Amino acid sequence: MKKTHLISWVFLFTFMTLLCCKKGGREQLPPESEEGEVISPAVKPKGNSTGTPVSKTIGSGGGTVQSGDGKLQITLPANSIEGETQINIQPITNTLTEGSGNHAYRIESNGVRLRKPVTLTFYYKESILTDGAENGLMVAYQRNDGIWCALPTALNSQKKSLSITTDHFSDWMFFENLTLRKDKEKVEKGDQVELDLFETGLLTPLGPKEVDEWPLSTLEDFTPGKNSSLKWKIVEGPGKLEVKRNSRGAMAKAIYTAPEAIPESKTVTVQVEITTKGSLPDPNYPGGRRPIGKLILLSTISLSADFHFKGKIGGKAFNFDLAGVRVRQLNLLIDGKDKKTGMGLNIYCNGLKENVYLGGKEAGEFYMTYSENVPRRMFWSFYRACSEGEKFNGKVTFVHVTDDYIEGTVNGIVYFADNLCGFTESKDVSGTFKVPYYD
Repeated sequence: MKKTHLISWVFLFTFMTLLCCKKGGREQLPPESEEGEVISPAVKPKGNSTGTPVSKTIGSGGGTVQSGDGKLQITLPANSIEGETQINIQPITNTLTEGSGNHAYRIESNGVRLRKPVTLTFYYKESILTDGAENGLMVAYQRNDGIWCALPTALNSQKKSLSITTDHFSDWMFFENLTLRKDKEKVEKGDQVELDLFETGLLTPLGPKEVDEWPLSTLEDFTPGKNSSLKWKIVEGPGKLEVKRNSRGAMAKAIYTAPEAIPESKTVTVQVEITTKGSLPDPNYPGGRRPIGKLILLSTISLSADFHFKGKIGGKAFNFDLAGVRVRQLNLLIDGKDKKTGMGLNIYCNGLKENVYLGGKEAGEFYMTYSENVPRRMFWSFYRACSEGEKFNGKVTFVHVTDDYIEGTVNGIVYFADNLCGFTESKDVSGTFKVPYYD
């Protein structure tokens, strides 16, 4: 059976054989999947504009053009274009690997053709990469028929850059041959997250082509080989991880399960380590091959704390054992109480649709009260200034609003006043809450 990928993570050694066939003018058929199904290149729509384009006029002496975000630079040598030509770089949506966070760019030269190859250099973020992960990066462009094609890519790990030379402009981006995806970003106690290791397959070129470029498949389940290994683990945070086989029989899938109790919000980091003896085309390396070696891919999961209302008042920590939210005449009342001490905090939000409430009593504003001790002393998030009326302060922010609970933060100052004007004591308030609706 013919293998799926020309430069798969498993059978990368077949590259030279296929290349010889290609140069000999022999027509090559599309690769087959593990089940014998012929795999065709992925046809993707053209990307849409996502930002402000950058334009620069370049003459016959050459020059450089850089994208607005500084992540792409075009270097044009002398005499690569005839006369003065406007070069445009337009950020567009990434249609090759949606959800990866990598941007694509449309490069145009108002119909003027290049007379010499130019260099495109992409700068990748070191913060999104881990040990060896940059060895799996390549650059691709989109053809007019919607198919993305990868080219030999020069990696410079010191400059954190990827470069290719080309004799045409089109839509360009860099991509990860291997990527770790998850089906959820944030979970609560006992919830599960499915993590999958995918690859973007480099497929056998169709027809007798002399140019080194490889049509790309859509994201597929990872297929390791005899010289590849996978290791999964949780490197930060609570919970458990169960490794499973994917559709191709590889241990390239994992199920993360959150703990049954989450007293505070946390971030969990899951790691998969891939080791392979394969390589990718790179003119910067001996023999034009970049060893892949060991790659470490990470994925973070946010754990949402159990129902709570906690923080500090006057520098002292509180964690109410009774807390909830109710709707009262189209307003929201969030309250918490400590049964043992009798301490309580009440937040009155005027309106139901705001995400941020500032201090006040009008629609879209809030105020709060704080009570302590027995007999009870009451503090308010405002006081009356003798000559200027009531002075409000503070801020309430809702980060999640569902049919079951409201999650958010509160900050401000509460005042104790025993006279008509001014106040005699104040306390800083800061807290977080995730409270259910009262029945």
